[in-house]
Amino acid sequence: MKLDIKKGDFYLLNGPAKVKVDSGLLECIAAPVAKGENVVVPVGKKVPLLGVKASKVTIDAKKEQITKMENSTIPAEWDVLANKIAKEKKKGQLYKVLVLGEVDTGKTFFSTYLANRLLSKVGKTAILDTDTGQSDIGCPGCFGMLVLKKPEVFLADLEPTHQYMIGAHSSNLHFLPALTGLIHMLHKAEKDADALIIDTTGWVQFDGGRAVKKAKLDMVNPDKVVLMQRGNELEHLIKHLPPEKVVRLPVSKKASPTSQMDRKALRELVSRRYFKGAKEFSVPFKQVFTDRCFLKTGTKLSLKGALWAEKLSGFEGTLVVTDKPVTDKIKKNWPKDLGFIRNFVAGNEKGILTALLDADQNVLAVARLVAFDFEKEKFVVQSTYKGDKKLIKGIQFGSLKITKEGNEAGFIEPGSF
Repeated sequence: MKLDIKKGDFYLLNGPAKVKVDSGLLECIAAPVAKGENVVVPVGKKVPLLGVKASKVTIDAKKEQITKMENSTIPAEWDVLANKIAKEKKKGQLYKVLVLGEVDTGKTFFSTYLANRLLSKVGKTAILDTDTGQSDIGCPGCFGMLVLKKPEVFLADLEPTHQYMIGAHSSNLHFLPALTGLIHMLHKAEKDADALIIDTTGWVQFDGGRAVKKAKLDMVNPDKVVLMQRGNELEHLIKHLPPEKVVRLPVSKKASPTSQMDRKALRELVSRRYFKGAKEFSVPFKQVFTDRCFLKTGTKLSLKGALWAEKLSGFEGTLVVTDKPVTDKIKKNWPKDLGFIRNFVAGNEKGILTALLDADQNVLAVARLVAFDFEKEKFVVQSTYKGDKKLIKGIQFGSLKITKEGNEAGFIEPGSF
């Protein structure tokens, strides 16, 4: 459809949709969209379109997907905060903003908006996405950080500046990697950016939610903590903070819930985009260290009927990989001092989310594990990594499984191999 947008007009567009600016100038999430430029809105997303100048646009969507609003749905307090940060920012110091909110309160939308506004006010602005279940930066199951060079509408369309693999959509089974990854990314931001906005998960209640958010607050020591709440549902998290650090912002009236199916569809869309064009290649066992597993951390053994075996440290027992579950009949021929047998059945590793690391444990790329090739002693992986394979010095394993196309395919218990 064709649409004339007057200067100052404000519209809301629901995805999936595509907008092309034929003439004039729009603003979308504080990012300018000029003549000839497009905005592609994925399913489950909703974006504002503001006429900065009188504009003519072509919209590929159904009529009911776009609504003209009487006023902007973006709270004025958001711009007030951007101006306040610009005044408080000290030269040479990383200004840190931690954004808290329940699910579907618009944290990512706000973080993107604020970053786009800050670019012209304070300089290089980074967004750290720690919501592994609804990643907008990098691969789902990872922390992704973008150091923006210019205002952007959708962060998922961009190559992350840095990544850190957590291993799954939820930090339930990955508390330590989640906290370690936060510190790792903070160090990166201190070197690369003038301001950092940290987008968090909606897990803010109960023992786990309280513990994780308190740990993040303590570790980050933010200059500002933004509470995006509809009532007082976040107040329990900031009782210890001085009032001047806390900013309470209203949730946009148009922030709407996203169904579990749409959330899954969005995750898989990002994952498929990340793995598009991925190639399969091998990495020799001897070239790399392994992380978050037992494999290749012990002393190799030769056991009858085993594809791979190694004696682990102390009381950890023995890791034994077989082509089918170990039986008492098979174990009868083995030494008696193996201790606890950690049996892993070959083939169950297929699809595990994997990070390829350099010598300093930085993520070179996220990969999908295809297989353990014990005969040739190689890891077979699928990845978009185009760099020198010799730079891969470590392989780190998660628990999420994905298909060759990038869709979700279940989980594996951490510590299985």
